[in-house]
Amino acid sequence: MEPAPETSRRTEVLAETLAKFLERGARANISKLLGRVRPEDVATLLSALPAERQLEVFEILSADYPDAAGEVLTALEPARRLALLELMSPEETASILERVPVDDAVFVVESLPPELQERVLEHADLKDLADVQIQLAYPESSAGRLMDTEFFALPESETARSAIAAIQEQQDVEMIFYLYVVDRDGHLVGVTSLRQLLLTKPDLKLGEIMQRSVIKARVDSDQTEVAELASRYDLLAIPVVDDQNRMVGIVTVDDIIDVVREEATDDLFKVAGTTEDELLYEDRTLRIAGLRLRSILASLAGLLATGLLLEYFQMRMADALFLLAFVPVIMGLGGSIGTQASAVTLRGLSTGRLGSGEVGFGRVLGRQLRVGAVLGLGCGLLAGLVALALRQNPYFGGVVAAALFLAVVIASLVGATAPWLFGKLGLDPAVAAGPAVATLHDVTGILVYFGLAHLLLAQLAR
Repeated sequence: MEPAPETSRRTEVLAETLAKFLERGARANISKLLGRVRPEDVATLLSALPAERQLEVFEILSADYPDAAGEVLTALEPARRLALLELMSPEETASILERVPVDDAVFVVESLPPELQERVLEHADLKDLADVQIQLAYPESSAGRLMDTEFFALPESETARSAIAAIQEQQDVEMIFYLYVVDRDGHLVGVTSLRQLLLTKPDLKLGEIMQRSVIKARVDSDQTEVAELASRYDLLAIPVVDDQNRMVGIVTVDDIIDVVREEATDDLFKVAGTTEDELLYEDRTLRIAGLRLRSILASLAGLLATGLLLEYFQMRMADALFLLAFVPVIMGLGGSIGTQASAVTLRGLSTGRLGSGEVGFGRVLGRQLRVGAVLGLGCGLLAGLVALALRQNPYFGGVVAAALFLAVVIASLVGATAPWLFGKLGLDPAVAAGPAVATLHDVTGILVYFGLAHLLLAQLAR
């Protein structure tokens, strides 16, 4: 979604004003401007400046508005954040991260390359960031990494009146969407909404009004599972518990939105045969080339195999070179249908509608095969008629029609199965929609096409 014209114009004006202040060295004016602009907008302004100017502005921001500096860091694009932090000392980074919520500090630290992470986390002044190091010990992309450890919970023996009073005294908690109820050992036993708390009788205890069936996530749950729970039950926050059901944090809606965005971006990059690290190293050509190299080599191997197949069949059927005219049709259409089937299966897996069970997958596979058969039949007949018109040979038209039909059906089978199979093997299903698997559609299409042609070579050569 593009920003509104008014917003874009305002950003342009602010950027021009900031540039003029920088040219004049007007530090007081820069500070005053930064104090009037939201952190998200400051991040946008920084992104438009050269690296040395970014550092100059950020140092002013850190000195005059230290709490806002951490918010700006989290709002910066990964590459801009990395470029800025590489110019700063570990001491400066530590002083900023100490002021932000733990989950935001974890977000900033884990977005850095390993070597820079170590320099930041091993610095002596980071003793106040022990909570960050604890959360970084949880598995990557887990609820433990994502959660906010500053949450609000009360014992079930509290009355509604005292609970409301306790909420009014809260200042450090980031957001209070629900009131979580725990027992004396910190085990999560229930939850109630703030609306219900306000409407209930003041002397009733939380244990009497709470809902005991709590939607929750474990610290080792994948962050996509947390997002699915929030989406399925329309929740603004998900409590996180350890293996003994003790409440250790919450995942709020803003983090859930970030998860959805990150997962969508990550899947998009994997389908394209690269990784999200491209956002981090966007100005480093060789590093990006290295990230793409694996999928490119896999595609190259598949295409070379396709070329060898063409060479083999060309030698066996030297008198039927006219068959090459329909090779792009067979390869292209099979690849397109296979990609579509992969996208449908991948979407079903990512939303939880498909799941990992054989029954659910069987329905999806059956549907994709039926759709592939219909499309293959229609396109095959059309391409067969074109081939018949070109060569005036019914066998040639039949080979093209049958090969295209089979190539589309096989592509539907492979496309629908690959993401599900990758998931069953513990691999990322999104990889199954990448260039390497797409090349498989080309190879199978060529084998089917020339295999049929080889069987009917005598009739085709007439």
